[in-house]
Amino acid sequence: MSVRIDRDVINALIAGHFADPFSVLGMHRTEAGLEVRALLPDATEVWVIETQNRAQGR
Repeated sequence: MSVRIDRDVINALIAGHFADPFSVLGMHRTEAGLEVRALLPDATEVWVIETQNRAQGR
């Protein structure tokens, strides 16, 4: 299950006022496994490449 991020946290990230962005963004372990979060507002596509076996995912 994905972790839902509070709207105030998202707004603070966008404004550059969130004190610890890496607590929200990046790779995190969840109950379902690994989750990768990024804030890329102009992106049309994002790829994650697992470096051990070169697996790719969108």
